[in-house]
Amino acid sequence: MTVDVPIAIVGAGLGGLAAAVALHHHGYRAVVFDKTRALGEVGGPLGISPQTLRLFKTWGILAEFEKISSATPCFEDRDQNGRLLKVTEYAAAPEEGTDHGRFGYADAEMAPRTVHRADLHALLVSAVGNAEIRLNHRLADIVERDDHVQLVFNDEVTARAGLVIGADGLRSTVRKLFSHDDMHYCGSVIFRAVSPAACLRDLGPNDRLRAWHSADRAKHMITMPVRSGRQVAVDATLGVDEPPAHLWSARADLEALAMQFDEFDPVVPRMIRSATGPVFMHPVYDRDPIERWTTQRIALLGDAAHPMTPFGGQGANQAIQDAGELAAQLGRVRDGSYAVALQQYQRVRTDQTAEIQRAARGYAQRRATIVTRLADIVGS
Repeated sequence: MTVDVPIAIVGAGLGGLAAAVALHHHGYRAVVFDKTRALGEVGGPLGISPQTLRLFKTWGILAEFEKISSATPCFEDRDQNGRLLKVTEYAAAPEEGTDHGRFGYADAEMAPRTVHRADLHALLVSAVGNAEIRLNHRLADIVERDDHVQLVFNDEVTARAGLVIGADGLRSTVRKLFSHDDMHYCGSVIFRAVSPAACLRDLGPNDRLRAWHSADRAKHMITMPVRSGRQVAVDATLGVDEPPAHLWSARADLEALAMQFDEFDPVVPRMIRSATGPVFMHPVYDRDPIERWTTQRIALLGDAAHPMTPFGGQGANQAIQDAGELAAQLGRVRDGSYAVALQQYQRVRTDQTAEIQRAARGYAQRRATIVTRLADIVGS
C-alpha cells in the first residue's frame, strides 16, 4: 500500500511534532510517522528558553504550555554539602559572552520555564492531532527522486512525499543519507526521577533550578519544578568511564542509587528515595557536528541533525527552534520548490547548533569519572 502525503515527518518526538505544529501555522499539512506502538511518558525535565517560548506564542500554544510548566527566573548552584555557591538571575545575566546568553536563557522580558518532557509532548500531540500521527511505522528505506521522496516502512507501507523531515533522533535512519558517523559516549549516565515538591521543604519554594555537585563533578544533581510546581524533577548524574550500551534506559534500584549520593546534602538522597515512579538510567551520547543537513527534498532536524549532551539544557530548545526556522523558510515558498528554503534553513541553523553541541560536550568533558559497578545500581 502506498500513501501520498505533502510533507512526511519521520519521528514523533518533540522536534518532529513541533515541526508539524509550525508547518500548520504556515499553511502546510504534515503527517508524522513514528516506529513506536504507543506514545507514552518518557524522558525527564526540560528547561525551555524564552526564544522557544516566543515560538509557542506565535503558534498559539503558549497559554496551554504555561498551565503545565513553571516559570524559573533563577538558578542556584551548590556544592555537595549544600553550600550555596552562586545564584544566577536570568533577567540580569548578560546576553553575550556567557553560556546563559549563548543558550538563550538570559532575557530581561521573559523568564525561562521548566516542564516535564512528557507533558510538553502531550501538548504537542494534542496540537498536531492524532489523525496526523501514524504509529508503528519503522522506517526501513528512503529514496529521493526528482519529484518526490519515497519512504518504505517495515509494515509494507510506502509513503510518497514532496518533502521529508528527518526528526528521528540520536539513532536516526534519515541521517545515514548524510553521514555514517558513530555515536560518541560522553562519560556520564543520568538517572531521571520525579518526586514530591515537599522534598525541598528545607530550601524554600519549588520555583527555580537547583544543582548540587561534587568538587570534581563526577556526581551531580539538578532539579526543576514540574507540573506547575507540585513536583520536582530530578536528574542525578554519575561519571562512568565505560559506556553501558547494553543498559539503555535500564531501571535503577532506588536505594542503591541514593547511596551513591549519601555523602551529599541530605535533601539530595531524600529526593531519590522519594521518587513517585520508576527511575531509569540514560547513558549520555552525542555525535560530531556535520555541515550538511539538507538535499533537494530532505532535511534533518533536532537530534537527527545535531545530537548534543543535555548539560546545556538545549536539546529540546534547539530542536524546536529548528522547527520554527524550517517552517518559516518553507512559508516563503508555495510552488513546491523546497530546495532554496532548505538551503537557507541549513545556513541559518548549522553554525549556531554546532557551537552549542561543542559547548555541551565541553561540559561533559569537565566531569570526572568514578569507578562504580552499574550492575549494583541498575536492576536486572
